Amino acid sequence: MSFDSPWRWTDGQFAGFKEGLGEDVKAEYKVFQMDIKRHATPEAKAERGAMARKAIDEWKPDLVYISDDAGIENVAAHYANTGLPIVFSGANRTLTEHKLEGTKNITGVLEEEHFVESVRLLRTMAPNVRRIAVICDEAAHWPPVIQRIRDRVSRLEGVEIAAVDVLGSYAEFQNKVRKYPEVADAVLYLGIFNFKDDKGQTVPYESLQRWVVENSKLPDISFWIDRIHFGVLASVTVSEQEQGIAAGRLARAILVDGKAPSTLPVVPTVKGKPVINLARARQLGITVKSTELLTAEVVTEFQWAKAAK
Repeated sequence: MSFDSPWRWTDGQFAGFKEGLGEDVKAEYKVFQMDIKRHATPEAKAERGAMARKAIDEWKPDLVYISDDAGIENVAAHYANTGLPIVFSGANRTLTEHKLEGTKNITGVLEEEHFVESVRLLRTMAPNVRRIAVICDEAAHWPPVIQRIRDRVSRLEGVEIAAVDVLGSYAEFQNKVRKYPEVADAVLYLGIFNFKDDKGQTVPYESLQRWVVENSKLPDISFWIDRIHFGVLASVTVSEQEQGIAAGRLARAILVDGKAPSTLPVVPTVKGKPVINLARARQLGITVKSTELLTAEVVTEFQWAKAAK
């Protein structure tokens, strides 16, 4: 797994993978967590990837399941066109973008964000939103996501991307967020795991999101359930469970049905889940209609408030 556990995104994908593989498949698992939120530099990711490959080479599994782009880049790529079947999920970049198109042993599931749906959900609560600022760290897998957002904003009448800021430092991030009310009506938070403080240390995303809640009065969206628990107002989230289920079904096709990975197409999951943070809505003075509350998953408090109880 590219990230760590416990974490909703990681754990949900793995649980979904087991479900998709099927209870009748008596699988034995060995899990390696690259933990790239804490090992965020290219050098650290490469080192963690080497550790994962050592574990694979020693254990000699029948199939490797990999979550997210860091695992594809630092693990899967080293086994391209070998006899080891690899299935991935949570990929923001295609196999072509990973320079792995046409490999005989790798297939998986793309992660495509529900941008249009998330903005529409936001506008049911904040109908005056017209200008959206996008802010992101410098991780390599975000440029394709940003391009998809640019391509799809035309589906939203009267909505424009007011700014796209790709930054490296936490101070830059804070400065931009403070100034967004001058140019934007809402903020889309993309990558937030790699901002560095003045000592060069990665700022924990939980602390970053709490700072946003305490310092930004603009409504906000993102694409993942964990972000909503840590204060983002709304999202039609990418379902980590569906990502894992789809990957598990691919693994089943390989292990049980005897299909070659190269015959199994790499496609995104399409099912999203609307989620609203009611605590953030109240803080921003936003009234959420009962129709939205009835059709969405509702988070009633911030994660840090829940943890303090």
